[in-house]
Amino acid sequence: MTESSETGVIRLDNTDGFVQHTVELINQSIRKVTVLTTDLEPEWLGAEPVVEALRQFAIKNRRSQVRILTTDPTPAVRSNHPWLELIRRLSRVEARVIKSEILDSEPLKGTFVISDLSGIVYHATDSGAWQGFAHYDDRATVRQQLDVFEQYWRYSEESPEFRKLVL
Repeated sequence: MTESSETGVIRLDNTDGFVQHTVELINQSIRKVTVLTTDLEPEWLGAEPVVEALRQFAIKNRRSQVRILTTDPTPAVRSNHPWLELIRRLSRVEARVIKSEILDSEPLKGTFVISDLSGIVYHATDSGAWQGFAHYDDRATVRQQLDVFEQYWRYSEESPEFRKLVL
């Protein structure tokens, strides 16, 4: 079920809602898409409509930028997650892995997709269920979550699992 409020917050409680609002959010993006995720969450971020929206965003504008932070790329690599092709082939898509020692001291409280500087789809990972929200114009929350992202980005590194192997 998806529930909207007077403040513009749309409550999400299933993967279909997350997929729908992530596609809409990416489609409204002009310059940047920022993603913080545990393992590229295949039920949500691996859904075909999300993959296609991200692909179109990354190729439609030569100034577009996609930055992805993950805690563990291994499940995505093992399952051949559809984002891997985008990460490996498109220079506008940059993916990094958060160092585990940082996660030990500062564990993730949630994962998200952010559009430019105003829109967000947020998944509260601590609940163990598909709970979160979407908001298409919430600069304060976006700024706060971008600060979280930047902190993790500083303590991240490129992963060989995201590189294309050329023989």
